[in-house]
Amino acid sequence: MLRSLMANGRKCIENPEDYKARAEMMLACTYGCNGILALGNSESGWPCHGIEHALSAYYDITHGEGLAIITPRWMKHILNEHTLPRFVKYGVNVFGIDVSLDEWTIANKAIEATYAFFESIGIPMHLREVGIDESRLDEMAHHIAVNEGLENAYAALIEKDIKEILVASL
Repeated sequence: MLRSLMANGRKCIENPEDYKARAEMMLACTYGCNGILALGNSESGWPCHGIEHALSAYYDITHGEGLAIITPRWMKHILNEHTLPRFVKYGVNVFGIDVSLDEWTIANKAIEATYAFFESIGIPMHLREVGIDESRLDEMAHHIAVNEGLENAYAALIEKDIKEILVASL
């Protein structure tokens, strides 16, 4: 689904009238949100969505912009021995990174490729670019920690982690 979204997303940007590309995007989005892709898989949760909800609630940005900004920083923040295998799988399967490389190299290349993809389609990649500064980060981090249940995510996040991700996203 991710490879399809990336390929068809580019096509939709280049030609918004491309019906086939738009249909493929909508099908991939349907699968992404209806739970089918989670069947038989390990825990996931949607921590980036939880963080982004505060961004678009406090500021006038789209959910997609906020997700693109937050996601690579979240990935970098949670990369550790426990999460490494998932990032390796992601890097190899989504970006075609050479499986013979060191696992940490694959994981970091996957995170870099994620950032590069979003940047390549014209999405702002820093909170400051969309009018968000550090003035409300503490308030947002607290709100997210209290309301989004991220302490139960695949890689648990507490208020301190959320604030670090937000700061890294500036």
